[in-house]
Amino acid sequence: MRRQTKWVFAFLAVVFAGSFVFLGVGSGGSALTDFLNGNIHLFGSGGGPSEQSLEKKVAKDPTNAKLQLQLAQLFAKNSHNDQAIATYNTYLKLKPHDTTALNELGNVYASKVQELASAVQSPPNPPLTALNAVSPIGSSTTLGTAIAAMTPNALSSTSLQSGEIVQLQKILNTTVQKHVNVYLDLAKLSPGDSSAFLAAPQAAATDNDLPLAVTYYKEFLKKYPSDPLVPDIKKQIKTLEKQIKSGSSSTGSGPSSVTTPTG
Repeated sequence: MRRQTKWVFAFLAVVFAGSFVFLGVGSGGSALTDFLNGNIHLFGSGGGPSEQSLEKKVAKDPTNAKLQLQLAQLFAKNSHNDQAIATYNTYLKLKPHDTTALNELGNVYASKVQELASAVQSPPNPPLTALNAVSPIGSSTTLGTAIAAMTPNALSSTSLQSGEIVQLQKILNTTVQKHVNVYLDLAKLSPGDSSAFLAAPQAAATDNDLPLAVTYYKEFLKKYPSDPLVPDIKKQIKTLEKQIKSGSSSTGSGPSSVTTPTG
């Protein structure tokens, strides 16, 4: 009986000590936190390689299209839009006719546009505004006076933020055009498919670039004058032009999209 009791106590001691390690007691990290964040898996690796492992493989074999696509898809899955866009573009240089990958790239650009649009609406605080909360040196000293002169007041902070908005808007406009270009590339692969080309102005409208949407809707009319959707497209153009004139915006959930018939 005593021997069994000793084994029980020994087992409990191991569990107790192990729990300290797992919970991160006395250390900077926490295995429990890693487990909850999905970095530790009790049953296997958790389903697939990590970004880091794929990046290493791609670095060793950059012309391996399969690896490039896997990495691009993983970046997209993890909402790392910039990395996903760059990797998809690298992959498409190797496989320029992969329509599935082009559509996936279009989806990533749509996410990037939303990200930038949110940043334009709520731009981050200019970095220099952080100096307002710091007084490392007395203001009476020469260095302190210089730092105080650099510290933006409310007006200059607003000006700095306005400058950020201007730059973000330029990046947003460029990204919208790149988003639309994806569907133009898809349309080139299927020149007889009017719905493929129609995806370009619809993407512009969804991205809230109404003038760009009108431009490509009009291009649609030139390319496909006998298409059954021509009457709807003409109405759509008039609607968007009214919105542009009035200064109102469209999110793509209202009248900014034209339904393509199936069959």
